[in-house]
Amino acid sequence: MDADGLSRRPHDVLEDNGISESESQQIQQFTSHLLTSSSPLREIVKETVEATCQKHFISQNCEQDSYLGYVESLSMQSSAVPASFEEQDIECGVSLLQKYSQADLRRLQREDPIISQVIELLESEERTSTSLKGNNPDLQLMLREWDRFRLRNDLLFRTRMSDGQTVFQLVLPEVVRPLVLQKLHDDMGHLGIERTLDLVRSRFYWPRMSLEVERKIKTCERCVRRKAQPNKAAPLVKICTTRPMELVCMDFLSLEPDSRNTKDILVITDHFTKYAVAVPTKDQKAVTVAKCLWDHFLTHYGFPERLHSDQGRDFESHVIKELCTLINIRKVRTSPYHPRGNPVERFNRTLLSMLGTLQDKDKTHWCDYVKPLTHAYNCTKNEVTGFSPYELMFGRQPRLPVDIAFGLPVRDCKTSSHSQYVKNLKPRLEHSYKIAIQNAKKVAKKNKKRFDKVIRESTLEAGDRV
Repeated sequence: MDADGLSRRPHDVLEDNGISESESQQIQQFTSHLLTSSSPLREIVKETVEATCQKHFISQNCEQDSYLGYVESLSMQSSAVPASFEEQDIECGVSLLQKYSQADLRRLQREDPIISQVIELLESEERTSTSLKGNNPDLQLMLREWDRFRLRNDLLFRTRMSDGQTVFQLVLPEVVRPLVLQKLHDDMGHLGIERTLDLVRSRFYWPRMSLEVERKIKTCERCVRRKAQPNKAAPLVKICTTRPMELVCMDFLSLEPDSRNTKDILVITDHFTKYAVAVPTKDQKAVTVAKCLWDHFLTHYGFPERLHSDQGRDFESHVIKELCTLINIRKVRTSPYHPRGNPVERFNRTLLSMLGTLQDKDKTHWCDYVKPLTHAYNCTKNEVTGFSPYELMFGRQPRLPVDIAFGLPVRDCKTSSHSQYVKNLKPRLEHSYKIAIQNAKKVAKKNKKRFDKVIRESTLEAGDRV
């Protein structure tokens, strides 16, 4: 039975009896639930519906062997909706994320042998106690941070300054620390020590946190088995940019075909912010490049000033040139046989390393993990800029599943209007861009100095073949 058939079903039209809009909406939800739900509130038989209809003076307008007409008629009477249904929220999905309420976190903090003592001292306004001297080393480390602890809603936080703003770190009980490390390392693509530590530090605090994060990553089976020692050599000449979308780079990354015969990834990065977009593709044709570039990047983030790629046929085709001409983008390319000239190569190595940490059963459909892993990369601090690509691109911190699980507040949300938000955002972005440029120059100078130590420059004379 379809909607057209239901609209033609005969039934008595009742006059308006003053049903409110909320009651009408509840009736529609109840009727829809009875007709379409794969898991109804309970099994409904014809006799039950018939008795309900008789009670509410609803006549049957369908054949005796079907009770669909009774259910349809129920939509005409608000009093026929069971009270139990009115109090029930319709669940659209089941969350797989373990969540902790404020009460849960308060209980866990007060059950923790170290944190509970700090809370008691704060509540009694005593910095130390003679009975605590020479006690647990972790407690002594906590007491050194005394001036930075705050109680908010009976939860213990540690304050930390970041880019001129106060960040409240939830003091994490020992029992949930493994879960946090799993969410911010394993589930974020097995990133390195600095990136993982930055994710943890921006949200939580506990004694010896840095050592515990380092130990976790150095003993992570998938990291040890997959990741090789990184190549620390850097390009001799640094490509300089000073703002987002000044230079966008793209390249193809090829892997073994997955179960759907997907074997290529088109990688697009903004050079200044390091923000990356990765799109799995089945081929490297110019039409595929143009469509992916338009659908997944240009229509979302705008048109860059320059588009950088290697000299592959897929990037140097007439289609790409026409697209760049149409939207006034200057097309530039790398030198032949010099892949280092394309900054996207660095992200390619990172993405390959992250995909390599997948379990064997997941590698057969690796394309399903490309976008989540790319988002994880965008949410972690970049060693060159000192900011996460997400923050430089959008001017705010990303909200991660672990923030939802522990009920952490959204940062930078003290605005009351659109104009006030823009007013606050502009100087914050300008400050972030200034710091990012300074950090990038420092890293470039350091890399150039290290690179120049191990190369021998080739001196060219007039008449030499090159």
